[in-house]
Amino acid sequence: MPHDPSSQDKLAELTGLLELMTAILRRFAGLGDQAIDAGIDEALASIGHFAGVDRSYMFLVDGEYLNNSHEWCAPGITPEIHVLQQVPWETIHWWRPRLESGESIYIPSVADLPETRIAERELLGSQGIRSLIVVPLMGPDQIKGFIGFDSVREHRTWSEQAILLLRAIADVIIGSLLRRDALKALHQSEQRFSTLVRRASDVVMILGDDSCLRYLGPSACQILGWDEQLAPATRYLDAVHPDERERVHDALKRAVVLPGEHVDIADHRLRCGDENYIWCQATATDLSADPNIRGIVINAHDISRRKEAEQTLRHRAMHDSLTALPNRVLLNDRLNQLLLQAQRFGHQVGVLFIDIDSFKLINDAIGHHAGDQLLVDAAQRLQHHLVLGDSIARFGGDEFVVLLQGEKRSQEAMLIEAERLIEVFTPPFIVEGREYLITASAGIVISDGFNSPGDLLRDADAAMYVAKERGGARVQCFDAALRTRLLERISIAHDLRDCESRGELRVQYQPLLTASGRRLVGAEALLRWEHPTRGLVSPGDFIPVAEETGLIVPIGTWVLDESLRQLRCWLDDLNDPDDQAGDQGDLSIAVNLSSLQLQSPGIVTLVEEMLHRHRIPPHLLVLELTESMVMNDAESSNGTLHQLRELGVALAIDDFGTGYSSLAYLRQLPINLLKIDRSFIEAMTDSERDRRVVAVICSLGHELGMETIAEGIETERQLEMLRGMRCDLVQGFHLGRPTTPEAIAKLLALRQR
Repeated sequence: MPHDPSSQDKLAELTGLLELMTAILRRFAGLGDQAIDAGIDEALASIGHFAGVDRSYMFLVDGEYLNNSHEWCAPGITPEIHVLQQVPWETIHWWRPRLESGESIYIPSVADLPETRIAERELLGSQGIRSLIVVPLMGPDQIKGFIGFDSVREHRTWSEQAILLLRAIADVIIGSLLRRDALKALHQSEQRFSTLVRRASDVVMILGDDSCLRYLGPSACQILGWDEQLAPATRYLDAVHPDERERVHDALKRAVVLPGEHVDIADHRLRCGDENYIWCQATATDLSADPNIRGIVINAHDISRRKEAEQTLRHRAMHDSLTALPNRVLLNDRLNQLLLQAQRFGHQVGVLFIDIDSFKLINDAIGHHAGDQLLVDAAQRLQHHLVLGDSIARFGGDEFVVLLQGEKRSQEAMLIEAERLIEVFTPPFIVEGREYLITASAGIVISDGFNSPGDLLRDADAAMYVAKERGGARVQCFDAALRTRLLERISIAHDLRDCESRGELRVQYQPLLTASGRRLVGAEALLRWEHPTRGLVSPGDFIPVAEETGLIVPIGTWVLDESLRQLRCWLDDLNDPDDQAGDQGDLSIAVNLSSLQLQSPGIVTLVEEMLHRHRIPPHLLVLELTESMVMNDAESSNGTLHQLRELGVALAIDDFGTGYSSLAYLRQLPINLLKIDRSFIEAMTDSERDRRVVAVICSLGHELGMETIAEGIETERQLEMLRGMRCDLVQGFHLGRPTTPEAIAKLLALRQR
């Protein structure tokens, strides 16, 4: 049982503890942060000696664990500090709530603990502890640890006053620990701040009156190359580029009006060294009221790389990637500026639209890489020959636009300049070691400034196409006649829209006969447009417009559907209703297919669906394609042509002999028929050369397993000559003009007799 001390003993104990506490306070008051651990060791040893306990110690809380940080042991007592690390709180879970609430744990006799505390008694008993006291080390908001005093060899009794003094000593210890932690955190913060400032990519500085520098961070010296010693004599605004100085000054004034708030400063350039500048993004914060700052804090970040990237992106957005010339965006901007100047000063502006002749064929022949090099060389030639003040842009593909300044330059001078620029294409182009003779066509429009850029580019483009129609390698000036023609085309394009749904389109059919027996074996569908006010419009007037506007796709779809519907009617008339075999005869229908239709997605599916809807055997449909169309789009069209042939549809090349077909490539195409151009048929009666051409085409067709068709038969002599050349099929006014479905039906009825 613990000995109950007398009042005199208690008084002596308190007196001793007070003296001891005074010494500990004096000791801790003079301790530096590095000596606190030694002070704690001395305090635990002093209390242990005075109280006659066997072990005194301190534990610190580390999350859910306890670490024995300090220990004093009486002589003969084995230290345990090395094994009491990372001890789970759970080990003394019965004490944790009391300690966390700031209550001390006092057990005068472990052996006398009741049965309800048997786990506690067994744990302490296993360590030979007879009595103990544990005092919490309470921080501002939670427990930081505790100090304890164990008696092993005999019991130790503590009075309530003594326990209070131990708590006071615990408060001294925790106060020292908290002070040390705070100073350590402050030191680490200062170190981090110093490191950040030293290594930061941001420029940190403090401005005093009149934007004079009062403080210059190390990073400012590194990034800007400024001398820290000369900073007080430097004005921030003096280092700002003159172009941005006023905006920066305005931002600094706003910062003064809004003290304590971050004010964004517009991107600006700061002098870096003697001549160079770097781009900065910065904020200004007026902390003049802060005694530690007393100025405007500038945080500036070097954004030079970002500005360079932005400049690169702007250049890419405004320039062609292949030729490095300005693109359409920059062209429109420059043209707008020229038109405004022309309006203001009363002079003219010329827009020259240049297009390389037959570039598509050239590109396919020499390859896209060589074609690109040809475009680059052409761009460089044009740019090299520009007059000072004129500018050039790549409009797209093989098209270039030159803007001609009209100041002190007459309209005649502009036309002469346009001719001179077209002539720069005359010398051969050297591409991959080979010479190529290239020509270009151009259209020019001259304005007094009161036109829109879009109208001028449209007019110049239209004039360029007229130059090509007239043989190419020339300049065509846009004039009143061309304007009338353009307006007419615009009117036609407007009226063409939805003309098929308004019932204005008609299909006429020209008979297709065998050359040997004049037997009707098919018909070619020819489109006609009956305009409500214009009357019958020539295909030569509206078909090109339909192709340019893309309206040829819905119109062509209508023609194909109508032609197959009519063929179904003819076939039904030919067949005997009682004929269960369903003999369809040998009557075919030929329908022209435009390049846009051939390129449109789903064309194969469309043809297949129409054949199925009208119950037409695929081999009775002949799709006619021009020679130039097939060759110009050889790569993209080849796959589509093979898919159409797989359906069983027949394919014919129209106007054969006028294009640039490669015989080697012709063998690879799934073509069934070659349609000889009418120009050879017209000339062959008088021209031996044209006769030979027709004979060769007929022979070539047979060698390649194709049938040949001659169109434009006007005389019996022409027919006889074609028979002698073994031409398979013929058509023309001499044999039958384009006519109505009813007229074809009558011819079919005659054929049946």
